[in-house]
Amino acid sequence: MKMTIDQHRASPNVSLESYTRSCQIQLAISLERKRAIYLDLKFWIALRDVEMGVSGDSLTLELLGALRQLVSNGKAYCPISESTFLEVFKQGDALTRRATAALVDELSRGVTLIPFDLRIGTEIAYFIHSRLTTDNVHPLPHLVWTKLSYVLGYVHPTSTQFDPATELAVQKAFFDHMWTISLTEMIDRIGAMERIPHSFDTLAVRLNAENKKHAATLRSFEHTYSLELNGVLDLYAERAADVLNQIAQRATGSSAARGEPEWIEQERACRNLLIAAFKQDATKDVMRTIHINTCLHACVRWNKLQQFKTNDFFDFHHAAAALGYCDAFFTERPLCAMVKRSDIALDQRFDCHVGSTVSEALAYLKTIA
Repeated sequence: MKMTIDQHRASPNVSLESYTRSCQIQLAISLERKRAIYLDLKFWIALRDVEMGVSGDSLTLELLGALRQLVSNGKAYCPISESTFLEVFKQGDALTRRATAALVDELSRGVTLIPFDLRIGTEIAYFIHSRLTTDNVHPLPHLVWTKLSYVLGYVHPTSTQFDPATELAVQKAFFDHMWTISLTEMIDRIGAMERIPHSFDTLAVRLNAENKKHAATLRSFEHTYSLELNGVLDLYAERAADVLNQIAQRATGSSAARGEPEWIEQERACRNLLIAAFKQDATKDVMRTIHINTCLHACVRWNKLQQFKTNDFFDFHHAAAALGYCDAFFTERPLCAMVKRSDIALDQRFDCHVGSTVSEALAYLKTIA
C-alpha cells in the first residue's frame, strides 16, 4: 500500500531522501498533462520589458498574454533550470532583476529542473537500475523536476544536536518550508551575485587553446563527437561505479571501497561500459543530457573557425534541459540552428519544438490553446 506525502512526512521510518523523492514524484505527476515551454533569457527579458512598459512590442505583449492564459488554464508552464537562475541573478539592476523573477514565479508555477550535474547522475542511475535490477524504477521524467528553491541542488540542515528522530523531523519541516519559497523571495534575500558559481571564462579560453592544438586531428563530426564523449565519460564513470556499488551493497552487504584497486578497476569497467552503450540510440535517449551537451560541444569543435564563448556553456545547458525534458524551446537563432542541424536533429530526436522568434512562439502556442 502506497504512503501519502503526509504519511511520509510523519513517519520516522521514512528517510529524508525517500521523503524528498516522493515530493518530486508527486510534483512530476501533477505536470504530466501540461506542456513544458522552456524560454531562454532572451525571451524572459523581452516578456519582462513589455510587462514593465519598457517595450511596446505588440507581438511580445500578445505572447505574454497567451502564456498567461495557458498557464492559468493549467495547460502549460514555463520551467527554468539553474542556467536561467544564474543568469537572472547576474542582472545588476535590482528593479529589473526582481521583475524578471516575479515573471518566472508566475509562468513557471515554481517549477525547475534539477541541476545539470545532478540530472546527469540521475540519468546514469536510471540507466543502470532499469537494466541491471528488478527494482520498480520510476519513469525518468518523474525524477528530474523540483521547486525553485532547490534549483541549485538539495541542502538540508545537519548536525543539529537533536536526537536522530527529531533531526529527521526538522529536516523534513525545513524541506517543506523551502519547497514553497518563490524566486522573488530568493532574490530579495540574496540580491545580485557579483560572481556567479559557474564562471566559464577560464573554461572557454582553455578549450579554445586545446581545440586549436588538436584541430588537424579531427576527421569528421562523428569522430569529434566520440572524442568529446570519451572525455565526458572519464568524468562520470565514477557515478556509474557508485550506483553499481550501491546495488552490490543492498544485494550482498558488501561493496568496493573508494580508492582501492577493486574500486579503480570497477570505475574503469564502468567507463568502458558507458562508451560501448552509447553506440545504441536507446542509451542516448536515456542519458540525454550527456548526449545533447556532447553534440553541441562537438558542433563548435568540428567547426574549426568557431570559438567557445562564455555564454555558450549557459546556452548548451539551456538546450540540454529544454530538449531533454520539455515540449518546446525558444532561444537564440544560432542555437536554434545548431540543435536542428540535420546530422544531429536534436529537436526531432527528443520531440521538442524549437524556435527563435516571438512569432514562432505565438504560432506554437496557438496549436495548443
